[in-house]
Amino acid sequence: MRHSFNFIPIHGPATGSSAVSQSHPMNKPQIIVIALSIDPTAGSEAGKGWWWATALSQFFHLHVITQKHHVEQCHQFLQDDSSGWEFHTTDTMLETWAFPYGYIRYAKLVKEACAIAAGIVRNQPIVGLCHLILGSFRVLPRYDKLGIPYTVGPLGGGECAPFRYLMGRSLPLKERLVELGRPLMNAMFTLVPPLRKCLKGSAVAFATSEETAIVLRRMGAQHTVVVFPDAYDTPIDTAAVMENRTKQRVMVGSKIRLLWQGRVLWWKCPDLALDILASAMREGIRVELTMVGDWDGMLGKQMKARAVKLGVGSSVVFIPGMSRVDYLELQATHHAFLATSLHDSGGIPLIEAQARGLPCLTLGLGGNRESACSEAGVPVGGTCPAEFVERSVACLRRWQTDPAQWLGDASAALDYSTTFTNARLQGYVREHVVKAFEG
Repeated sequence: MRHSFNFIPIHGPATGSSAVSQSHPMNKPQIIVIALSIDPTAGSEAGKGWWWATALSQFFHLHVITQKHHVEQCHQFLQDDSSGWEFHTTDTMLETWAFPYGYIRYAKLVKEACAIAAGIVRNQPIVGLCHLILGSFRVLPRYDKLGIPYTVGPLGGGECAPFRYLMGRSLPLKERLVELGRPLMNAMFTLVPPLRKCLKGSAVAFATSEETAIVLRRMGAQHTVVVFPDAYDTPIDTAAVMENRTKQRVMVGSKIRLLWQGRVLWWKCPDLALDILASAMREGIRVELTMVGDWDGMLGKQMKARAVKLGVGSSVVFIPGMSRVDYLELQATHHAFLATSLHDSGGIPLIEAQARGLPCLTLGLGGNRESACSEAGVPVGGTCPAEFVERSVACLRRWQTDPAQWLGDASAALDYSTTFTNARLQGYVREHVVKAFEG
């Protein structure tokens, strides 16, 4: 999707109020979009800024407040469209997220953005404001003082590792304490008065998971909506994917190839992937596992040792990270994806895997609950790690006994992945943002 835009440089709050509207499409109401990171080619926060701004632009004329360097990144994709975007830039730059400096810098950045927004409100017929990112509830400015309706989110960060998944695993005491302390830290932020006032005044607070929605409601949010925060607009050749999977049906009856990929962290649970492999092999299921990540650190070395201890060293391959092109080719040669994270806020990995016809064995915790196809692989839920391993092994047994069932799951996962386009975000905007600003 391409858009034309007017670039209006504004340097800090003193000159923010001097912006003059240029060539506004009269058929679209004007809103302010706070997207302090916005990049059409990036994932994570910057990607969310782009995806949601693009969805909003279908209904509104945008005044986008962002950092200077993002304007040129967007410029390459904003051409030949009458909808119009206007950019307003901050003086403050965010160079790092190192704690605590990153959060201090970000707090300064959003305060400046709020002052620029106030200047725009004084000079333009603004009907509302959307704060897209940072995707956390821990730093928010006082949008309630602007005198216009506003939405916040999609916000994440309220996800926590369930207690039963901490006690049922052998992980270091430090890691256990960090995870146990996460809900306590979230509870502390629910008591911060400025944050409470901002959330209470919001027309809609979008959350990336039900866990975060609960935190936002405790902070005073009156209307919370759980959404999948990302867009997967990569073209999917469904016919080619299913042709590949159909050829692999016989292979599944001989040996199932599992794939795990992610940052090598305890809360990503690479140990559960090894436990599934070991349990399946003990029950006579023919299976092998490929694990993609950075295995040079302490945890990586521990996982390699764990594989040997479990007796599956010859059936698992640890490989380093690779280019996206190479990773997509790797996905095409495997038969299922292991998504064992305890509290991701969302993200593309499950959608990308399912778009390649990979059913997912997933805990379905946090944002993964929204992105996992309930008709393919292991249904989300489970009471403990042991139950997840048991259910995963049962799924692998079903596939190997009847590969046609695996092919059906691959097809269901593929169909599910095609619904996570920008049109999905536009649906959220139409249903919640447009209605809020009309009021």
